[in-house]
Amino acid sequence: MAQADGIVSNASGAAVRADLNNQLAAVFTNHSGSTEPSTTYAYQWWADTTNGVMKLRNAANSAWITMFQLDGEWTSLALENGSAASPSIYFKDSGTDTGVYSPGTDQVGISTAGVQRVNFNGSTEVVFNDGGNDVDFRIEGDTNPDLFKIDAGADQVQVANLNGGPLAGTRNRIINGDMRIDQRNAGASVTATSGGVFVVDRWDITEDTDGTMTAQQSATAPAGFTSSVLVTTTSADASLGASQYAMLSQRIEGLNVSVLAWGTASAQPVVLSFWVRSSLTGTFGGALRNSAADRSYPFTYAISAANTWELKTVAISGDTTGTWLGTNGIGIRLTFGLGAGSSLSGTAGAWASTNVISTTGATSVVGTNGATFYITGVQLEPGSVATPFERRSYGQELALSQRYHQTGAIIRYAGPTNIAQGNDYSVLFPVSMRSSPTVTFSSTSFTGAVTGVSATNITTQGFVASFGTNATSTGTGVGTVTATIEL
Repeated sequence: MAQADGIVSNASGAAVRADLNNQLAAVFTNHSGSTEPSTTYAYQWWADTTNGVMKLRNAANSAWITMFQLDGEWTSLALENGSAASPSIYFKDSGTDTGVYSPGTDQVGISTAGVQRVNFNGSTEVVFNDGGNDVDFRIEGDTNPDLFKIDAGADQVQVANLNGGPLAGTRNRIINGDMRIDQRNAGASVTATSGGVFVVDRWDITEDTDGTMTAQQSATAPAGFTSSVLVTTTSADASLGASQYAMLSQRIEGLNVSVLAWGTASAQPVVLSFWVRSSLTGTFGGALRNSAADRSYPFTYAISAANTWELKTVAISGDTTGTWLGTNGIGIRLTFGLGAGSSLSGTAGAWASTNVISTTGATSVVGTNGATFYITGVQLEPGSVATPFERRSYGQELALSQRYHQTGAIIRYAGPTNIAQGNDYSVLFPVSMRSSPTVTFSSTSFTGAVTGVSATNITTQGFVASFGTNATSTGTGVGTVTATIEL
């Protein structure tokens, strides 16, 4: 141990050498000693042997700063509290605004880019702050980067094995989003019309152009899906008039979206996700609209590679104005544009008091002969973060579809000896329908005195099948029933 005052005495010979050796020893041993040096200088080192720490004199030469322990191990370390912008411990290559500090008494904070991200406080709470970003906290799995996610901006907690599984609840406002249910056509192709024709349940294709498009259920689908809707242009219309259009749509019942509170200051955001594939590439468009078609939100998505399935997500803010039905009428119209004239195209990314079905400059599927367009896995859910597609059972999806259309039920009638004694039979629908439907019969066959059948006393629950007769003798009747009350 050696300490010195840093000044070589004015002497000669051996005295000077002894004094110089003492000064050098003090320097070499960092002025080690049990007490501080009698003479101090700014930026002077002192090896404090009593406390076992290395100290550095501050710039003002008014105090010692403890730097580290002499044995390389700390039992305690005192730092200034610091701040989010200037943490007490920061990381050199990340900047002086990224590190650890104390926001207050009994608190430890972690900041990045000068913003507090985590605060461990004295109330045994752990507070995560998004700093204006969407994702506050995330745990990554081996294969899923969003195994657990807290999104404070959208007030959501996302857990992959729950949000995508049976405990997720009903999130998707789209019915038959995976295109599995096809009661009308059983996979057969239909030709688009100006009045609209249903391809699969809840999805119809409308074309008011000079071209021709067909659509059908397809087995071509991305991994995890078995079906899609395929649209094919069989005769192109390369130059659409201002009010001409082609689109694939689903109209969502107001009772299923009333919780979104659109048309009020409490309007909730939604996020649309879907799988798409086309022989064409470029920017495509679509829109959300209200029942009166006087409020529209055009959106865009890009298809980067031809004939390749791609997953798309579109975040949409809730509309705080306009009239949005919360009844059993049309709540939201979801449209995927397949070609739209100038008066039916708008600017993407904002609500407008117009009726548009696509975006200006969007790729026109009907404009290219032989073009194909596939879509499946369509999901519209509250919030601003898309979750995995909600997989309901086939029976659930069929029942949801049957609220709007039911086909294939067989009614049979075998008349009594005196047919006038009873020719009316009650028929109950397997699912309560949206409203009293239109009931039609097909594949009918009558024998004996039975001349026909009609539906009376139609309600959402069922109807009465009335078999006509022309004599008081026996007879039979059979037929297939279709009930429809689409939006």
